[in-house]
Amino acid sequence: MHLVESITIGVKEIAAHKMRSILTMLGVIFGVAAVIATVAIGAGAQEETLREISVLGTNNIRVRKVQLEGSERTRAVKKAPFGLTLADVAAVRGLCKGAVVDDGVARQFHAPVSFAGESPPVTLLGVTPGYSEVIDFLPAHGRFINWFDIEGQKRVCVIGDDVRQILFPLEENYGLGQSIRIQDREYLVVGVMARKSAASAGGVLDVGNLNQYLMIPLLTGMVFFESDRRNEQLMEIVVRVAKNADLQETAKLVERLLDRRHGGVKDYEIVIPEELIRQKQRIQRIFGYTLIAIAGISLLVGGIGIMNIMLSTVTQRTREIGVRRAIGATKRDVLGQFLIESLALSIGGGILGVGTGFGLAQLISYYTHWNTPISLPAVIVSFSVSALTGLAFGLYPAMKAAQLDPIEALRYE
Repeated sequence: MHLVESITIGVKEIAAHKMRSILTMLGVIFGVAAVIATVAIGAGAQEETLREISVLGTNNIRVRKVQLEGSERTRAVKKAPFGLTLADVAAVRGLCKGAVVDDGVARQFHAPVSFAGESPPVTLLGVTPGYSEVIDFLPAHGRFINWFDIEGQKRVCVIGDDVRQILFPLEENYGLGQSIRIQDREYLVVGVMARKSAASAGGVLDVGNLNQYLMIPLLTGMVFFESDRRNEQLMEIVVRVAKNADLQETAKLVERLLDRRHGGVKDYEIVIPEELIRQKQRIQRIFGYTLIAIAGISLLVGGIGIMNIMLSTVTQRTREIGVRRAIGATKRDVLGQFLIESLALSIGGGILGVGTGFGLAQLISYYTHWNTPISLPAVIVSFSVSALTGLAFGLYPAMKAAQLDPIEALRYE
């Protein structure tokens, strides 16, 4: 028998039992699809993590306010003031003079914001000039808040791109020079920030939607929106560490300083983006290995299904095997015929699995808004494994068919 003839017979046999063949291939389809989709999701998750971390700044140390409850809050209140303060900023700046190259401070305020009857969703922050640089959130038009604004307690503001689109969608100068009403006072728009990726995933990475930020000078906010100046309660202090300085050691130094200044009250947390990258990547690797193991089990189940159906086929086609042997087919011909059929099942399953994997990756991308790039090595490896699965699990049934005695096979009913 020629190879082309064997392939033709194998394909006809599979086509003659469509439902049986599809059910047999399901394990291979799901296994291949799972590998491709898993690798795509992992790559997308890594891209998303790096995007989120880049917002925080990989060479930054972020000190964030922690909301205290119960006895911890009672203990903190007795300190008066408690929480992060401008004095903490000055202490960090003084202690880490050689290691810290820049710093920025943010404090959230709550006040109604409006312009011409529109009240956009905003996050109102009081900030210092360094805040823009350390979080890499720079103006696209106009300028950022400067020290003259801080010292003069000027009523000026800088807006994110979402705020600009809602309040000044048709303005040629992007709203620069317009006045936004915050509570009962007018604030002059002096800058519009460049658009940033919308929002992070939450938890310690949560920086919210930067495009909804409306930023004013920190001291202006503290004068107009804070009745008790002792209750500073800064939202966060961001410190940029010099590239030649040890990030971890500097973070430990900052933590010891704040622990001493806060009397052991943990009303703050220290977030190191560089460490977060490593942690998330470790978690993603474990998650990826788990999913790939599950995909491997699916391929194993698919291989067992192929073996099962091929053993059944050998039994059903015993008389046909006898006839072929009687008219001159060798054991090698019969072995090759059944191996080709099992390979056809696994390769067919592999092709359908690749298509399913592409579809799953696109579906996940649509719903999560992640980029889920398809990995060519993952496609090649998963497809190759599916073909090897068919070869390995089809070998025993093929050998059994080849070993049949022609005379006994012809007598089989």
